[in-house]
Amino acid sequence: MNFGKVSINKFIYNLPTGDCLTCPSIGEDAAVLETKGEYLIVHSDPITEAKSDNGFLSIAVACNDINMKGAQCRWVNSVILLSDISHLDGIISGISEACNLIGCKVVGGHTEVTSNVKQDIVITTAMGTSNKFLNYKSVKEGMKVVLVGSPGIEGTWILAKDYSELLLEKGVSREVIEKAKGFKMDIIVQQRALSILDYVAAMHDATEGGVMQALLEIAKATGYTVLINLDKIGLRYETKIITKALNIDPLKLISSGSFIAISNHPEKILERISEAYVIGEIKRGDSVLEIKGVGTFNQDFEEELVKFESNYLSWGKG
Repeated sequence: MNFGKVSINKFIYNLPTGDCLTCPSIGEDAAVLETKGEYLIVHSDPITEAKSDNGFLSIAVACNDINMKGAQCRWVNSVILLSDISHLDGIISGISEACNLIGCKVVGGHTEVTSNVKQDIVITTAMGTSNKFLNYKSVKEGMKVVLVGSPGIEGTWILAKDYSELLLEKGVSREVIEKAKGFKMDIIVQQRALSILDYVAAMHDATEGGVMQALLEIAKATGYTVLINLDKIGLRYETKIITKALNIDPLKLISSGSFIAISNHPEKILERISEAYVIGEIKRGDSVLEIKGVGTFNQDFEEELVKFESNYLSWGKG
């Protein structure tokens, strides 16, 4: 059985979608609804892989998608499914920490202990309002593709905090592991995303399937070819060491904290954000990801963290 995010094409045509300015489709992680005088932007996301800090991660990841549409996250609604009541305080603490950093408020949700989950699951719906929003229809041929942040920020953090003993066994230094645990605050993108709104046509965060999946989804959402050069992508030292030790491709590793910005003014983005790289451009052609010197891709990329955790028991004995 394959685990991980299910392609929207498997079910979307059986749902009664509509009554929205931005409705469910590939590459669209947040809905845009028209209200009186402004737009309401809504997104939901579950945290199923992290073994700790899942309350913090749930808020951060959900709010990131609100930011990708050009809005500040204002409200969150969280559903907490507990495997054990003793885990509740830690999750609530993480939710509070993330909300305080982002500046959003909890407005509702649901909490229960259930025997139907092996580990805790936190599902957050994030909301924000704006008088305008980013739209893939604004993306044009010739625009540049900018990667903000390093690939694998979220995945590196999860691996460092949840699998530190395994990493030590694999020869990763304690110093590298501790530095990777410090990636936590970099998962929140709101300040960076909102600082470059005047210079972007569209933005898309890199979550399941990492940077490669984000780029492919942009191609499918815009109807253009996304051409990139892998040599232009910067990778944090800690991510490089940890993913090499675990035989993980960092470009396909869950990457909340990094996002793709499409822009006619990439130099303005680089002026405002130190960790940003111009990695390619939008060109006329099929809706595919084209990697210079490698080839073209039109199928979803498998999430590396899910694959690693699915094989962990047998892998760890190897």
